[in-house]
Amino acid sequence: MMLESSSKNSDRMIVRDRQGREYRLQVNGDGESHLIAKLLYRNSEVGMLQCVLYPPDKLMIGDIIIHGDVIHTPSHLGAALLRLLVKPKPIDYRRMGLGTHLLQFAIKKARQWGIKQIYGSLTQEDINNNPNLVKWYEKHGFAILPPSAENIENTVCGISLNLE
Repeated sequence: MMLESSSKNSDRMIVRDRQGREYRLQVNGDGESHLIAKLLYRNSEVGMLQCVLYPPDKLMIGDIIIHGDVIHTPSHLGAALLRLLVKPKPIDYRRMGLGTHLLQFAIKKARQWGIKQIYGSLTQEDINNNPNLVKWYEKHGFAILPPSAENIENTVCGISLNLE
């Protein structure tokens, strides 16, 4: 996966998926309490990362979502009229390396901010939606832990990555 900066502003980057398509990474958040990053393709959101800084030396991953049902907004009136006649099929952006990019972006930002640990919670719904999720986090260096007090309700397992 390739990450390129499209300008001197580090909050505007271009990401390429496994097939070479370019996505714009739009970053929001104050860097003090939260981080939200969205992946956009043709001005439609195809993925999102939500994190919370808590306490000052930890970053909690709230969600990493890659959409599997995106219908892009028509770029001009002709395309909009054509859409009335032909119903477009939703596009699935999962399994293209975009979630990996968002996770790597969170890790990079955490290191820049001096964060010592990244952690999160996996619920049964998360695992049902993506049966490979536990292995995916392990592949990226996360430890899989039993639920603890810092996890959300209904947690099946916690995830943790020490950055020290």
